[in-house]
Amino acid sequence: MSVPILEVEGLEHGYGGEAVLAGVSFAVDAGEIVCLLGPSGCGKTTTLRLVAGLERPAAGRVVIAGETVTSPGLVVPPEQRRVSMMFQDYALFPHLKVRDNVTFGLRRLARREQRRRAGALLDKVGMAAYADAYPHVLSGGQQQRVALARALAPEPHLVLLDEPFSGLDPELRGRVRDDSMHLLKTSGAATLFVTHNAEEAMMMADRVVVMQAGRVVQDGAPEQVYCQPASPFVATFLGEINRFDGVVATGQVETPLGAVAAPGFADGAVVQVLVRPEAVRIGEPEAVGAEARIDAVRMVGRSTLVHLTLAGAPGVDGRSEGLHLHARSPGRVSACEGERRPLSLDGEQVFVFPRD
Repeated sequence: MSVPILEVEGLEHGYGGEAVLAGVSFAVDAGEIVCLLGPSGCGKTTTLRLVAGLERPAAGRVVIAGETVTSPGLVVPPEQRRVSMMFQDYALFPHLKVRDNVTFGLRRLARREQRRRAGALLDKVGMAAYADAYPHVLSGGQQQRVALARALAPEPHLVLLDEPFSGLDPELRGRVRDDSMHLLKTSGAATLFVTHNAEEAMMMADRVVVMQAGRVVQDGAPEQVYCQPASPFVATFLGEINRFDGVVATGQVETPLGAVAAPGFADGAVVQVLVRPEAVRIGEPEAVGAEARIDAVRMVGRSTLVHLTLAGAPGVDGRSEGLHLHARSPGRVSACEGERRPLSLDGEQVFVFPRD
C-alpha cells in the first residue's frame, strides 16, 4: 500500500483566541486532485496555509512524502518542502518575462536545463509563443496558465491552489479549468485546491473534502458527496434542494409528492426530507401524481429549470396558496406557464435527515 504524499492529521488553529480549525484530517495521494470545499470562513485557506508552512498550528501535524513538516513545535520552511503554491492573483513577477517567471524556482539547475523545462511546460499550457512577453500584456487566462507552469516547473511533490479560477469569466474559466486538470493529472504531483464553488469541485476533483466551521464533515468522491450527503449542510451546499418536514410511520415519511423511505428512523421521528430538483419528475397531463401549477420555465444551458406551485400544500409561511418547488430536467421541457401537471419523485436524489 502506497504512502500518501500529503497527510493532514488533527490540525487545530485559531486567531485572536477564536478557533478556526478543530481537528482537520485528510490525505492526498500522488496524482490525486483533492478539493477543500466549503463556505467563506470555514477554514479552507487556513488549512492550505498550514500545509504550505506559512503558519504554525496549535495542534496536529502535516506530513509530506513521509516527512513531518508542520507540527506545534516545527515548521519546515516552504522552500524546503517541494511544495508549489499558486495564489488567487497568480503573483507573477511583473519585471520578469514569462520564461523567467517559470524558471524562477529552478536556480539549482543549469541554465540550459532551466530553459528546456520552461519551454516544455509553456508549450503544454499553450504559452510558448509568449515566452519573451511580460505578464502585463497577458490576459487573466494566460497569466493563470503561466502561473501553473511555474508551479509545476520544480517538479513538486504537492501543488497547492487557492481559488485559482475565481478571477476568470465563466467561458474562459471552464476551458482553463479543464486544461489545468489534465496538466495536473499528467504531472503526477498530488494536488490540493481550495474553492467555495461546488460545481468547480465536482468537475475538478478526484475527491472532495467538505468543510464546515473548521471541521471536515464529509470526505469522498464527488459522486458520493453529491448522491450520499452526510448531512443537510452537505446536501444543500452541493446543490439546490426542495425541503419538506414530516413524521416517520412504518419506515416511511409522507410528503406532498408521495411516501419516501426513511431507513434507520424509528416511527414517530420528526424528520426533514431534502429533494434535489432533478428528482422532481414532471409527468404528462393524463398521468397520476400530485398536481402542480407551472409558474415559469427557464432553459439554463443544457437543462431546464421549472418553477412549480404544488396545489393544496401549505407554503413555507403556513398559508395555503401552495408550496413553491423547483424541478430540473435535461434538455427542453414541453410545459407552459399556468399549465397544471402531475409530479413524481426519483428516490435516488431524496435524502432524509433528523429535523434539527
